[in-house]
Amino acid sequence: MSSATIAKEKAALAQEEGKLKKLIATIKKFFAKEFLWVLFVLLLGLPIGLIITYIIETYSSEKIMEMINKLLNGKPLFIGAYAVSLAGIYFTRTVVGAINLMANKPKS
Repeated sequence: MSSATIAKEKAALAQEEGKLKKLIATIKKFFAKEFLWVLFVLLLGLPIGLIITYIIETYSSEKIMEMINKLLNGKPLFIGAYAVSLAGIYFTRTVVGAINLMANKPKS
């Protein structure tokens, strides 16, 4: 092998290594962002779950409370309200993200 061929191969390897490092950095950034979103959703879900629990306990009838208790299989009402608030927040985040993606889509 000539030294020119070896130099070309080394340059190609260095370029591929740079691409791999960029990919790994992007993946790390994505996971860090998602982790922060999960923490935010878990914290935001607490007051929303408490508000939902208060509203249901205060304003719902006995039949509705009975149906909710059947759905929750004897678990506390707050657990169900918290789960619903987490799902609602994350669903909303997903919808907003999809709308942003469609709105910022480059026109071809």
